[in-house]
Amino acid sequence: MAKPFEDTALFESWRDTKLSNFSTRLDNYLVEIEDPLKLSSTEFEKIRKTCGESSFCLIKIKEQSDYASVINKINSQLGLIDYDKHLYVKTNGLASITVSKRTDQSEFIPYTDRELGWHTDGYYNEEENRVRSFTLFCVNPSLSGGETSWVDHELIYIKLYEESKDIIEALCHPRAMTIPANIVNDKTLRPESTGPIFFNDRTSNALYMRYTQRKKNIQFHDSLEISQAVEALDKLLEDIDDIKFSHRFNRNEGILTNNVLHKRTSFIDNPDQPRLLLRGRYFNRIN
Repeated sequence: MAKPFEDTALFESWRDTKLSNFSTRLDNYLVEIEDPLKLSSTEFEKIRKTCGESSFCLIKIKEQSDYASVINKINSQLGLIDYDKHLYVKTNGLASITVSKRTDQSEFIPYTDRELGWHTDGYYNEEENRVRSFTLFCVNPSLSGGETSWVDHELIYIKLYEESKDIIEALCHPRAMTIPANIVNDKTLRPESTGPIFFNDRTSNALYMRYTQRKKNIQFHDSLEISQAVEALDKLLEDIDDIKFSHRFNRNEGILTNNVLHKRTSFIDNPDQPRLLLRGRYFNRIN
């Protein structure tokens, strides 16, 4: 996998453009969709442009009778059709992110009410199944908590690059992070995945990040440089209020992203109307 921005002048040009498009106002990233079954040219272009420049876009729609089909329609209009067929995805390509009572499913933190640390989606996938974008849409919010925070991983790269090129060099190591195979009853549900944390994705020719702060069952390459680089990354993620966003999604609100780094706080559910978000993971970017 190619290392991104080995040319300093190219990096500086890209960085300056990236920073010029950044805004701290969340409203600047919002598109209110009038008819989700048929995006207007203005809505389509703003979503495409915003995701291209900032790696995410917020959307808001009106009340619907069938949210899954409507969200799928929005996604398909953006070219998001080829979805990640992971364990709990439904036939329409969306997974229901809600507290699960199934023993096997509740082993995975997204399907609980617990806190989720910083991660990118599909960090354990092999190259041919790389998650390049995901969408998340709120059907029912929690009673309290469940706030989502996210940060454009390209801004994280910029901060680390300017702190030390040695950190970037270590995080681009081809064996920086390994996720062991998922084996249940001697059956391999997912093979071992080894690769860099930052790299240039050949398919999209875009800067890609695969990472999780979850350290259980995660193996980092045995080198002092990589250990220090991961420590520097985690330290940075503790102090990024100038570039991160946080929002507790309400009903009819969602986010479309080029697989940005994100996390979730723990929450208290409403027993009468449990928290439900619809998530789609796709193999291409929104741009």
